[in-house]
Amino acid sequence: MKIKINALAKAIGAAVVLGSVSFASQAEITLLKQDPQAGDPLSRLDFKVGGSIRPQINNMTGDGDKGSYKRNVFDGGTRFRFSADYYLFDDISWISYYELGVNIPALFNWDNHYAKGSTDTDRRMLYTGLKSATYGTLTYGKQNSVYYDVIGAKTDIWDYDMLAQAPGNGINGNYDGSYRSRSMLKYKNTFGDADLYASYLFEDEPYRVNSNGVYNGYSYKRKGGGSLGVNYHITDDLEWGTAWNITRASIYQNSARGDGKTYNQSLYGTALSWTPENWTLSAGGGYYQNYLVTKRSPKSPANYFAGDAWGIEYFAGYTFPIGQYMIKSIQPYFMGDRLEYLSGTNYKRIDNGLGISFQLDYGFRIDYEHVFTSSTDDQGDMNLVRVRYDF
Repeated sequence: MKIKINALAKAIGAAVVLGSVSFASQAEITLLKQDPQAGDPLSRLDFKVGGSIRPQINNMTGDGDKGSYKRNVFDGGTRFRFSADYYLFDDISWISYYELGVNIPALFNWDNHYAKGSTDTDRRMLYTGLKSATYGTLTYGKQNSVYYDVIGAKTDIWDYDMLAQAPGNGINGNYDGSYRSRSMLKYKNTFGDADLYASYLFEDEPYRVNSNGVYNGYSYKRKGGGSLGVNYHITDDLEWGTAWNITRASIYQNSARGDGKTYNQSLYGTALSWTPENWTLSAGGGYYQNYLVTKRSPKSPANYFAGDAWGIEYFAGYTFPIGQYMIKSIQPYFMGDRLEYLSGTNYKRIDNGLGISFQLDYGFRIDYEHVFTSSTDDQGDMNLVRVRYDF
């Protein structure tokens, strides 16, 4: 108990220090500002830090999550980010980015506030590369996939989301190329009103598949892959994105490594984002082949992935500016999704809900959502509260 109290005191102290900095800046903090001077190498460097602390509560109706740590306060995605831009010559810079996820309850061993087997920290992203206004941006490392940049990000704007889009719903978004992909070479350039994306996924080390924090005897091995995408700016506030991703990978049981199967996993998606004045409207959908893990039991390498599935997500919100009583703005919103397996599993899920977000002074934000769920596995409805502190 004494150890936990000391840990809590340290955490509060750290928050106070970070808070005092954030109150002054209310934005990402620039530690070094780029201003190239002859004979001064450090003047070429632009270095920024920022982050977000996110305590959250998920309370599902019924007994579907009875005893879950999510009914207590848990970490809803705390992260700290560091970015560097070093000017080389002409319009070419060397850029690097690091984003560290921190599971605060796991870090301080707060029982019943984190999932069994959770790590204290997670390397969300780490990449480096070259940036040029003329030639585009080329980066390598763990970074957002083309599919997420073009499709997923448009509807990843509420809390209880990403339940029907490809990123995050496969075997593991770090490995299968759908989300924050490891060992990826990515290129982006802008031609007129269109942003063009391309990426190559290198072979990766095997991933030992976990179910509820326990190794289930299967391993996933990515052999390679790639993506193409385009994001077209129809107007200043209307964007249309389309992307395709393919990943070649094998699934096998460690007890019989030769008894595996190789899959071509394909994702096809499109999405729209429209932000006229105070409105935020977005919708996206995708078709997934050999991507979603089948819910059939028992599984085997031959039937581990469902052959075909599709999903859609949608959001509509209106922001009311307030500007008093420490409230910057209030945004009520409607959101939803639908995920359906077409083969390999008889599974369907539909979510629709209402939410409200309060943007406060000093980087604070409070969200509340209630989501009504209809699914073949009888998932309960969700009540969610999240507090964000962005700096």
